[in-house]
Amino acid sequence: MKTNRSLLLSLVLLLAAAGSTMAQWSVGVRGGGYAGTITRPDLVTNFTPDFKWSPGISAAVFAEREFSNGVAIRPELVYQQKGFMVREGTSINVGNFPVRLGVKSAYKVSYVEAPVLLKLSAGNELAKVYLIAGPSVGYAMDAQLVTRPQAIIELRPIRTNIPVNTLGYNRFEFSGIAGAGLSLKAGAGEIMIEGRYQHGISRLIDVPVVRANVRNQGASVSLGYKFAF
Repeated sequence: MKTNRSLLLSLVLLLAAAGSTMAQWSVGVRGGGYAGTITRPDLVTNFTPDFKWSPGISAAVFAEREFSNGVAIRPELVYQQKGFMVREGTSINVGNFPVRLGVKSAYKVSYVEAPVLLKLSAGNELAKVYLIAGPSVGYAMDAQLVTRPQAIIELRPIRTNIPVNTLGYNRFEFSGIAGAGLSLKAGAGEIMIEGRYQHGISRLIDVPVVRANVRNQGASVSLGYKFAF
């Protein structure tokens, strides 16, 4: 019996050692642009403005554990600017020349997020294509309203800090991510070109009186670099 236990323990240790050698860790960084907007509440569509896509930035550090057969797990730490844009105004004719008068307002919320993504890749040592998908949890750190008056030309923007807790804004957000990318061998590591879509699961406004079906959504394109160790 003692011998059998020793053999079983040795087998478990051997399998664990084999599993650890089959997995490879990489670390990397990526950064790029993010375009975001919000969904419109179903019941008040006629009373809400037309939400436009607002540009922002996205930057991340990540670790990646690659197993056999092109399967990997990638946890990330991300800084991302989400939000939306609203344009209000009118045009008047001055001597048959149309002059636009109005204002363009962008509501930007800075998030720190922690996605955990499943990655499936195919290719060779020089080039690989891959798919990613998984959940993410985020926390809204601060918000800013950027207003740009328009009168023939766009005037200097006015920046106003907005308390994140205004109107019961939900600072924690759960979302889902799906995307694809291309990695190319470059020196000791790989260059990554990646695009992804992210859709919020949590309501942005969730108070007892107002439970509007408003969620973040956005797309990003980024360039990154990773190396194994």
